[in-house]
Amino acid sequence: MGINSLLKFIKPYVEPVHINKYSGKRVRVYFSFFFVFAFFWVFGFGWINKIGDFVAYSCSMELSLDLEGDKKYQFLRYFMHRINMLRHYKITPVVVFDGGNIPCKATTEDERNRRRKANHDMAMEKLKDGDTNAASELFQRAVSITPQMAHQLIQILRSDNIEFVVAPYEADAQLAYLSSIEAEKGGIAAVISEDSDLLAYGCPAVVFKMDRYGTGEEIVLEKIFNTVGRVPSFANFDKELFTGMCVLAGCDFLSSVPGVGIAKAYNLVAKYRNLARVRTIFDQVKAELFCDFLINLRENGNIFP
Repeated sequence: MGINSLLKFIKPYVEPVHINKYSGKRVRVYFSFFFVFAFFWVFGFGWINKIGDFVAYSCSMELSLDLEGDKKYQFLRYFMHRINMLRHYKITPVVVFDGGNIPCKATTEDERNRRRKANHDMAMEKLKDGDTNAASELFQRAVSITPQMAHQLIQILRSDNIEFVVAPYEADAQLAYLSSIEAEKGGIAAVISEDSDLLAYGCPAVVFKMDRYGTGEEIVLEKIFNTVGRVPSFANFDKELFTGMCVLAGCDFLSSVPGVGIAKAYNLVAKYRNLARVRTIFDQVKAELFCDFLINLRENGNIFP
């Protein structure tokens, strides 16, 4: 769920922000982002850190076991609390839902499903043993977003007249597209998320780690390319090179070259400034893998536009 170690690597470009900066503008909210924040306090799908823990501990078991009761719907109240905070600051929220799975991400999705099932099975064993605390922690790792959850939220959004979009596949590419068009045509000023993939997609402004008071951290892509005097420097990068660096470091869609992390990917791209030339430094086996990487990157232009 993101580019390996990217946010840590570009930390010098992270700036504090309050969401009221976007008052009067349209801001996209990634449902997965809000949901995971609602579950893991990491808003890896959505928002900040402490209320997520509360929701995770309070309803992960109910959702995993499909138990009826008030706690089962805590995630809906959490999500709408955040939406209403945006509206309080005169921001127009636009909620984006994931659509179908992307075929080239099948391996990643299979592995995530395997881990969820394993955690669910272990949670059930802990529950049988009477260890509810351990079971609750494992259920948090087993929860996934279901179409029924999304449907429940969509009904609330409709009743409150809040705009939402269901992407054809994953929301990331949809968010990048909406970030690239004018507001008059449905465009957006920023995305609230914890998913660093959005930077690889070229979203101009992403707000991370936003808390219940509207304070968070912002990364503006243009500032990464135009700022001087910071390390690492991206002064000689463009969007294609930045995206190539990200994917080369490892992402959910394409197999990365073995032994290449974000720092090495940056050094290679910064040195050669041409993705095709980077392959010349690898041995034959890795060069073949990197050729496959370049082919996949070009063929998956609909993923990283």
